[in-house]
Amino acid sequence: MMKRLRRGFESASIPLLAVILGLTVSSVFSLIARTNPIDTYSHMFCEGFGARGCVTFGDMFIMQVIPEEGENAGLAQTVFSPLYGDGGHRLAVVLEWATPLILTALSATVAFQAGMFSIGMDGQLVLGAITVAFLGYWLPERIYELAGVTDPDTADITLRQVMWLVIPAICISAAMAVGAAYSWIAGYLKVKLNVNELISTIILNALAVQIVGYLVNNPLRSDNNSTARTQRIDDTAWLVPFNQGLLPDIEWFKGARLGIGIIIAIIAALLVWFFLWRSTAGYEQRMTRGSGLFARFGGIPTGKAALRAMLISGALSGLAGAIMILGVERRLVDGFANSGTGFTGVLVAILARESVLGILIVAMFFAGLQQGAINLQFGDIPRQLGSMIISFIILFSAMEEFFRSNIARLRARLRPNRAANVEPIKGGTTS
Repeated sequence: MMKRLRRGFESASIPLLAVILGLTVSSVFSLIARTNPIDTYSHMFCEGFGARGCVTFGDMFIMQVIPEEGENAGLAQTVFSPLYGDGGHRLAVVLEWATPLILTALSATVAFQAGMFSIGMDGQLVLGAITVAFLGYWLPERIYELAGVTDPDTADITLRQVMWLVIPAICISAAMAVGAAYSWIAGYLKVKLNVNELISTIILNALAVQIVGYLVNNPLRSDNNSTARTQRIDDTAWLVPFNQGLLPDIEWFKGARLGIGIIIAIIAALLVWFFLWRSTAGYEQRMTRGSGLFARFGGIPTGKAALRAMLISGALSGLAGAIMILGVERRLVDGFANSGTGFTGVLVAILARESVLGILIVAMFFAGLQQGAINLQFGDIPRQLGSMIISFIILFSAMEEFFRSNIARLRARLRPNRAANVEPIKGGTTS
């Protein structure tokens, strides 16, 4: 029991140590930029994770507020900041940004666990996104035509309710299928032709970006706007955010486009955990990664396991692209394919050590840091400084083996020499 607690404490202390070291090193550049490091960090974390009105690190947990409306208007109150949502909470935006990161990190984890170092999540994501960006307005138009409806606003309420249930499901299924098929190409090249999956997925990413760029700028372009974009998806395909649908009166969600996508991401995380650690197919994948030759001698179809992993991986990335369009953007704009969300998801999976629980935590932490870095400019602090802070935290997070080896060496020095304390056995030896 004590050994397990010690290992858990060690695993938790390494990311914390990485954050502390990253902030410490970044303080040098903060001083060069003529800003106070403490003020920079407090502003960054408040803008990334705090409630409205957060100024110091302490305000992220307990904060004094003065309501302007209601029974207690004008009276100072002490509130628990994570639950204080007046004007909207930044954590709602963090969850919105973390949703595609969770899904793409799960996608990378499934591939990695089968020994496939795939980084094709960007390509699979953007192809899934362009699929739903098209189906999101094309399908409703065809249904209205078949129903003889000329004005969607006058359509029968029963028809629209059915469409609200069916169209998002069709769009998401199609995006997952496209992502899975595109990922399968890299898997097939690896299993059948021994083409390095790292190289093939990089090339496939580039191809996907060019394909999507062509579609947005040509056949799917909706208007003559200065920035090419697709037509906006129909309301019946929209995954309505909580603040406009189920929870319109809860201030905590104000200003964020957080919706059912985060619930889908959490369900996907639970299913991936069950698949990898509680199913026979998941065991086959992990054995394929650990020792392909041993797995084949044990009767495990390693090629089949790798292809299955790539299909699931691609489907998860396609799902991420679908949620970004159906739940957040509602159309695909030129430049979306270069957002790098898929690659960031790969980074989240690596930093989380491919742990499903770790992915949920790291994705939210990373999303909060990104939001805080972007909003540094509102505090008259260079925005680039935030990116540098994130980079140093990532760098130190990647040094896990260095930290573990030094912790083990320090523990060995502090531990008393047990051999010196063992008393010699009394009596002679027999021959």
